Amino acid sequence: MAVIQTLLNGATSLTIDKRKPTAVTISRGQHLKTQSRAPMVYKFVVSLNPGLRYDLDGNRGLLEEYDETGRTTEERVSLSNVSGSAYLMDYQGGLTGGDQSALQMTAATVAGGDEIVINASGTTTAVAGTVVVEKGDYIQPINSRYPYQATQQVLRGTGSTVTVPVSRAIISETGYTYQGNAVSIGNNCKFTVKMVEQPTYGIIPGRYIQWNGDMALMEVLD
Repeated sequence: MAVIQTLLNGATSLTIDKRKPTAVTISRGQHLKTQSRAPMVYKFVVSLNPGLRYDLDGNRGLLEEYDETGRTTEERVSLSNVSGSAYLMDYQGGLTGGDQSALQMTAATVAGGDEIVINASGTTTAVAGTVVVEKGDYIQPINSRYPYQATQQVLRGTGSTVTVPVSRAIISETGYTYQGNAVSIGNNCKFTVKMVEQPTYGIIPGRYIQWNGDMALMEVLD
């Protein structure tokens, strides 16, 4: 059982923090200096479902796995199944499912850069001017640990490649090669996370599980 995903799916609220780490210094003369620190990672605060019955739907086993998972086990999770929030990662571009499957990464995508360069020559219905990604769309090299978000609308041109500027530097992954890999878009993208705050729980009258706080998740760097 994917316990983090299961609890995430039933969340009553979800906070997403993707602010870039920034060092701030103020001199004696009150001059403010700021400097971005890489890399940026996604963090989530999850308000857990207070309506779970301890004795129903396998929830006793869920709690056992929750305790075993702890804060040391990573899990790949999607936001696409969060109750009432599937729209969070919906793809808003104009590519068909077939054309999305035809996209491939190129060697021009490099760790530390801020662009994903895609070979779109295999698309069959995307003519020049088709929206490949809208600003905010999620995009992820297949089997990569990290999704990225487009920072501007990108249109299909007349060449074989398209360049997607993204909101954070491409994160280096040991042994991973971008060239030739397919691309996941929108709700197919997943985050690799661990719990950094694991709330305790109790059983209250009515056999309901009472969570003593929120669950906090953070992306795990390779």
